[in-house]
Amino acid sequence: MTQTSVVQRLVLPGTGFPVPEVLCVRLGKGSTIDRETERLMLPKGGTVSFDTFYNGLSPEAWKRMTVIDTLAFCLRGHGSFRLEVRLHRAGQPDLLLLGQEVRPESKDGVTTELPWAQINDGLLYIRLEALTDAVIDGGEFTTRTPAARDVRLGIVITHFNRKPYVLPAIRRIREGLLNCLDYADKISLIVVDNSQTLTPEETEGAILLPNRNLGGSGGFARGLLRLSDDGQYTHCLFMDDDASCGIESIRRAFVLQTFARNQELAIAGALLSETDPCLLLEKGATFTRGCARPLHFMRDMSRVDDLLATERTGEPPGYGAWWFFCFDIRKVRAFPFPFFVRGDDILFGLTNDFQIETLNGIACMGEDFRFKENPTTRYLGLRSALAIALMMPDVTRVQIVRMMLGWMLSSLISYNYGSAQAILNAIRDVMKGPSFWLADMDAALARAELAPLNAMEKLVPVSLPADFSVAADERESRFRRLTRIVTLNGFLLPGFLLRDGSPVTDEKSFHGTYSRIFRHRKVLYVCAPAGTGYVAVYDRKRFFRLLAAFLRIFFLFMLGESALRRSYRKALPDMTAKAFWRRIYPGSSA
Repeated sequence: MTQTSVVQRLVLPGTGFPVPEVLCVRLGKGSTIDRETERLMLPKGGTVSFDTFYNGLSPEAWKRMTVIDTLAFCLRGHGSFRLEVRLHRAGQPDLLLLGQEVRPESKDGVTTELPWAQINDGLLYIRLEALTDAVIDGGEFTTRTPAARDVRLGIVITHFNRKPYVLPAIRRIREGLLNCLDYADKISLIVVDNSQTLTPEETEGAILLPNRNLGGSGGFARGLLRLSDDGQYTHCLFMDDDASCGIESIRRAFVLQTFARNQELAIAGALLSETDPCLLLEKGATFTRGCARPLHFMRDMSRVDDLLATERTGEPPGYGAWWFFCFDIRKVRAFPFPFFVRGDDILFGLTNDFQIETLNGIACMGEDFRFKENPTTRYLGLRSALAIALMMPDVTRVQIVRMMLGWMLSSLISYNYGSAQAILNAIRDVMKGPSFWLADMDAALARAELAPLNAMEKLVPVSLPADFSVAADERESRFRRLTRIVTLNGFLLPGFLLRDGSPVTDEKSFHGTYSRIFRHRKVLYVCAPAGTGYVAVYDRKRFFRLLAAFLRIFFLFMLGESALRRSYRKALPDMTAKAFWRRIYPGSSA
């Protein structure tokens, strides 16, 4: 009998990892969800459709990445259904590929072969109509294609003082994967404990590695070192310590690697917003012209058109963020650079020959980076971006100038003077050359300097109406826009033209909305989902003092830019070598 493998399981809304209903299933005609049992209840005539983020299947992506050449769908439940296999295609009518009556009464369910060879693009999905009162217990796409690779996956989680998050994550992975016969001896969990606060009893089922705190860079490097030394593992999955993804995302990455066409395949998980999980924050990212840029930012994953758009081949990812990044250990040429945090995932993607791919349904949920922005993140972000720009041959001097100028002016014009000072610190430290990263690998000195700057932009509880939202800006005239530009957004205007009184309200982000805050002496930056904010105040003297300091250090940086490039490029191979981390973590081998 030909063995079948599960390609993609139906994800049904439950209590273990709550996700919005619309990302899993579209209910119609009286159909309901029992979240406790993760079952769908359909009255006679009730319908459900799975053309969703987690349950649609993207034929073009699966065929591009894998050798799978057969596909079937198995439905488990009770009752009688009309099962339809349908296909959404961009700009074309919905296509019915197959329709038939099924009765999934046995525990194994009922399997329907799909015309896989005829399907090359679009969003493949299942639609069900109950012909009697019926229940759906689950379902999965399966294949009879033999596995292309024998995968042994090590999941690496780097932890630092987040027990309330990491312990439930360990439990979910243990119960959903480690204790499952299908993955016996195929998947292991390594928890690198940078805070050294976890115990073996708390992390039952995982390999616990107490570790010196060198940030995410050091933690993931330690985990990768452990897997590489062991010799039994073929693949590694880097994951955040809250493991804010469903177990099915991990299973799908495992399946993709099992059937992968190329050993270079690496899977980058998408990031959905914690506050609005239908909004996509990133689905792969690029580092171009010296700047990191998320792909498919703010697309709505509840809309079929956006689901199709995010799966089209276009600009390929240049790197995958480490909240979820799965790759073949044998293709690693360069280990992480000791950035502590920020930028390590970017350089890891750029310095290794990975074929980085993304897939709808492989995702984590996380906080929007705009709300987390503060002087520390500004410092960490710019210093790593500058160092990477110096190491990469395709980043020009002009692009480096634009990067530094853009980061500085965006903070100054937003009245975020703590962030502006942090940017000066970042440029100063990058100018010290590669030796700087070794002298302050745990970023203790840098963080001590940043503490008082963070206090200047600290989010505190603010009183907001329940229906609060930042009003959309009115269309700005050309004259007003030109005036803003030539006056540095009001910093060259005489004081009597500035507006006193209550602060203008703006959404917390990487910088202020320049047209909104123009001529206002105070801005209340708010993070509405958390009910927090802070007030930033116009300060002409501080603006020009910081701008003058920037121009001085900018001149010195550009004067020594060529020598800096040479020193960073010379140091890169050694500081990303396995032997480098062996020296940092002596005696850490398996």
